[in-house]
Amino acid sequence: MNLKDAIYIRRSIRRYLDVAIEEEKVAKLQEIIDELNKSLDLHIQLVLNDKAVSEKNGKPKYGAFTNAYNYVVLAGKRCRNLNEKLGYAGECIALNACLLGLGTCFVGMSYTNNKNKYVLNKGESLDLVLYIGYPDGTTKPARTSKKYEDVAKGENVPDWFKAGVDAALKAPTALNQQKFKLEYKNDKVKASISALGVFTKTDLGIVKYNFEIGSGKDSSIWAD
Repeated sequence: MNLKDAIYIRRSIRRYLDVAIEEEKVAKLQEIIDELNKSLDLHIQLVLNDKAVSEKNGKPKYGAFTNAYNYVVLAGKRCRNLNEKLGYAGECIALNACLLGLGTCFVGMSYTNNKNKYVLNKGESLDLVLYIGYPDGTTKPARTSKKYEDVAKGENVPDWFKAGVDAALKAPTALNQQKFKLEYKNDKVKASISALGVFTKTDLGIVKYNFEIGSGKDSSIWAD
């Protein structure tokens, strides 16, 4: 299985087994996080076995979690595109976690902060967290999705663009709002927010990562 496969099988997981993540998998996750922090100038941190947070998150505002005591803190220096960068990095971690047999769930409003477990330096902010662990086996139906024509625009589009859009439509977005547009023009793609909403800037980063994996292109594909 590769990252493109992971896009199509990943589901948001809220119920986890009370099982520790093996050291070799933790090391792989940390390697990915270190590279993202370096390349995107972020301060992402992996927190393990935070049982205090798990106990408080039994009945959060937007749905209950079980054994959610491992998570990735998505944080970085405040800047114009911080939210987008964190969404992009978070999806990279989520899909790689899927390859390791782990489940994940982005949470932006209903998690309980435990600031004793991570560090925010001056000028940094936390956008959201990514819970991570072994799924308990509870299945969740695939969410409804918009269609290609709802989010894509362009004439004489190549197959790679269509593949990228298809992958983008599988991206998790806050409240499943999918408020993004992808436009093909002159061999470049413009990604934009179609309407303001909850975490739409973060969602755009998640969408862009999925598009790159689905299309086989890198970040140079994006139009300014």
